[in-house]
Amino acid sequence: MAWKTRYGRGAVFNYRVVIDPMIYPLRPKIVKICRQLGAQEVLDIACGTGAQCRMLGRAGIQATGVDLAEAMIEAAQRLGGSNTDYVLGSATELPFSDGSFDACLLLLALHEHQESERVVILREALRVLRPEGHLVIADFAEPEHPAAHLPWRVIRFIEHTAGDEHNAGFLDFVDRGCLNSLVERHDLAVVGEAQSHFGTIRIAVVRPAAGSVPPP
Repeated sequence: MAWKTRYGRGAVFNYRVVIDPMIYPLRPKIVKICRQLGAQEVLDIACGTGAQCRMLGRAGIQATGVDLAEAMIEAAQRLGGSNTDYVLGSATELPFSDGSFDACLLLLALHEHQESERVVILREALRVLRPEGHLVIADFAEPEHPAAHLPWRVIRFIEHTAGDEHNAGFLDFVDRGCLNSLVERHDLAVVGEAQSHFGTIRIAVVRPAAGSVPPP
């Protein structure tokens, strides 16, 4: 299944000067979770410019980033970082063997897709996990009173300006109940969780629920 790239060199600049700094408070929390899980080899799916991989690498974790956008991978390779590797590839067809990683990360990577794509991305992430591995998902969680929640209103504005396709995925993600609903409808058992960005981002450490089979 092809997943077309939507990010060129202009997007790399935006990531470096806008997106990466905005996401930064999430990154040390992900490193802490990976260390608590004892993960030695971690895959960051849709890694962008590699900021999360570099932080994992500085913590002594071998981090591999995969992204379909050549410009993103080129930027990540140029920025380097210890214990890091970057691979060009699609989240819907990960170029890795079954059971290759202790942990996989999907950090703000699911909300911009439609549900049919999310199913494939989740299945691929679970496929490359080792039997005792964990999937760490960080994505949006709509607050109880969204209209009065300033950080959430800022997120809604940013998503609206990210392009029609991206925004359509975001709206579908919110309509379906955000991350809380996603883990339930895909039979994922939550074994740990945290929050970031004033509660607008939920972090869920998950594994397939007992007896469940990843969707075909």
